[in-house]
Amino acid sequence: MYRIIVLVGIAAAVVPVLGHLIVFGPKRLPRGKKPRTVRRFGLWERFIHLITVAGFLVLAGTGMIAVIGQRGRLEDWLWIIHAAAAPFFALGLSAIVVTWARDGVFAKYDWDWAKVFGGYLWGNKHAPAGRFNGGQKGYLWLAALLGLALVVSGLGRMAPVLDPFGQEILYFVHRAAAVLLIMMAIVHLYLGTFANPGTFGAMILGRVSPEWAEKHHPNWWDGLREDR
Repeated sequence: MYRIIVLVGIAAAVVPVLGHLIVFGPKRLPRGKKPRTVRRFGLWERFIHLITVAGFLVLAGTGMIAVIGQRGRLEDWLWIIHAAAAPFFALGLSAIVVTWARDGVFAKYDWDWAKVFGGYLWGNKHAPAGRFNGGQKGYLWLAALLGLALVVSGLGRMAPVLDPFGQEILYFVHRAAAVLLIMMAIVHLYLGTFANPGTFGAMILGRVSPEWAEKHHPNWWDGLREDR
C-alpha cells in the first residue's frame, strides 16, 4: 500500500511540473550578452545547500529502493548508507534554516506574489519578491518542519523507547514526511532549473545577472541598487 502511495505522490508532483513546462514554458530573460553579474549566494550558503541536497538525495534514493524492492524496510547496507547520510541532511538543513531565517520572514508584498502565483500561470506577470519570494519562503519553513519530523521520527526508530504501536506511529510519520518532502523537492528542482533559466547557476556559482535579479526578485534588486 505504501508503495502505491509513494508512486502516486511522485506522479502528483511530476505531472503538474511537466504540464507547466509544456503549457507555459520557462521564464526567459531578454536575449543579449549581459556580462555583468551581482552576488546572490556566498560560499557558505552554497556549501550548506550542497551538503543538504547530497544528504537528501542519498536518503531519498535508499528509501525509494527499500520501498520498491524490499517491502518498505531498510535493511543491511541500505540501512547503513541511510543512517550515514542522515546527519549530513539534518545538520545541513539546520544550518540553512538558521542562515536564511531572516530572509525567510514573510513581508506584505509576498501576498501580492501569491495572488499572481509568482507569475507562473497568468501571463508571466511581474511579481514582487525580496531575496526570496513568497513561494521560496513557504518552501523553507515547510521543509524545516518536515525535516524536523523526519529527524525526530528517524531517531525514534533507531533508538526505540515506545511500545510497538508508538513505533508504528513514528514509522508512519517518517514515511509521510519523506513522501511530502520528495514531492516538494521535485517541484523545487523544476522551478530552479527549467522553469527559471539562470537560477541553478546562481546556486552553483553564487552570481546572477542584474536582469535576472530585477525580473525574479525586484524588491531585493532595488535594495542592492540603493546600497551602492
